[in-house]
Amino acid sequence: MLNNILKVYDEDLVNGALNQASIAEGDAIAAGSTQGALCVNAFAVGDVSISNAVTITVKHGDSETGAFSNLLSMSIEASKSFADGELMATATLPADVKDFVTAAVASNAANTGKIRVTLGYLAR
Repeated sequence: MLNNILKVYDEDLVNGALNQASIAEGDAIAAGSTQGALCVNAFAVGDVSISNAVTITVKHGDSETGAFSNLLSMSIEASKSFADGELMATATLPADVKDFVTAAVASNAANTGKIRVTLGYLAR
């Protein structure tokens, strides 16, 4: 399992172009009762160049359509480049995460490429 990333298929928290000021939250994904077995991964889609820092905010809530509050934040520093499919950032969801999670990305027009933020399984 070393150096392998187990991806959740077709359940993206965010998927969009980084040359926008912000990428809106995607669908809420069930993540509760996972006891710390999930992480949030941000992957490059195509070649990515980060000229200005990118912030990924993960939020959680009790229902799929209810209110969400901030859970954690990940940053990708400026002056970074990533190849297609490369992991850009990752963070483990805490054991007490609420039932549903979603995410939003704050970016900048100077950045190029796309980002895919998705849940991943942690090897046990």
